[in-house]
Amino acid sequence: MNGKRFSGENARRSGFYLALAVCLVAVGIAAWSTYDAVNSTIAPESTSSQLVSQQASEVRQGQETDAHPEDGEGQQPNATPQGPSSAQEGSSHSAVNDDPEAPENTASAAQETAGQVEPEPTQQPAESSQQEQVPATAPLYEISTELIWPVEGGEALNAYSAGAPVYSETMKDWRIHTGLDIAAESEAPVLACANGQVKETYTDSMLGNVVLVEHGPYQFYYCGVGENFLVNPGDVVTMGQQLGVVTAVPFEAAEEPHLHLEVRRDGVALDPQAVLEGTV
Repeated sequence: MNGKRFSGENARRSGFYLALAVCLVAVGIAAWSTYDAVNSTIAPESTSSQLVSQQASEVRQGQETDAHPEDGEGQQPNATPQGPSSAQEGSSHSAVNDDPEAPENTASAAQETAGQVEPEPTQQPAESSQQEQVPATAPLYEISTELIWPVEGGEALNAYSAGAPVYSETMKDWRIHTGLDIAAESEAPVLACANGQVKETYTDSMLGNVVLVEHGPYQFYYCGVGENFLVNPGDVVTMGQQLGVVTAVPFEAAEEPHLHLEVRRDGVALDPQAVLEGTV
């Protein structure tokens, strides 16, 4: 009896240990399966992260190599690159795809490129070059081809002295006679010698009332033309138009009535009789 009881207990113990071993094996298999699944999930991410870091490191090394070329490549260490190279372009593409800091580098490169672009020259409007050139002083009158004497039936009384001094009966001295004295009756009309424009009217202590008229390239000074001016500065006159009347010229008052006429061109005194006769 005791032997059977011992055999039964041994059998139960063996079964218990067998079941325990099976359970341990099952737990080990389950643990291994779980570890393998977790490890297979983590490994690709780690590999991908390492690959990204490796590529980013290669990109940085490539950029540093391009920015500081070695002496053996035939370039100066401090030389500034004249333009973008293919290596720099490839590095830019790699940095955009792989480097998280690439957007900042790309934006900086874009700003530098934008700063190097030269602005296009602005075109000046063509209107200024096509504007018609209008003379500032267009003639207001038709220039006469012939001249008339300023008083009817005029006769030269005292001629132009051409720089030589002559004796003055009024002033009682010798002086240059810069004009032409034309004999005329007192109050006789003084006429414009040609078409022209009145430039000035004034009173002179030696010449009396003076009317300055421009006749083409000449300036005519009609001196001693009465108490009242019959024309005003700016008036356009025609040949034969009355400018005044003959009166005394103060510095020639001792002589018979006459008109004192002076002619200048570009400020130089000319012989009035030669201009009237067209012999200048």
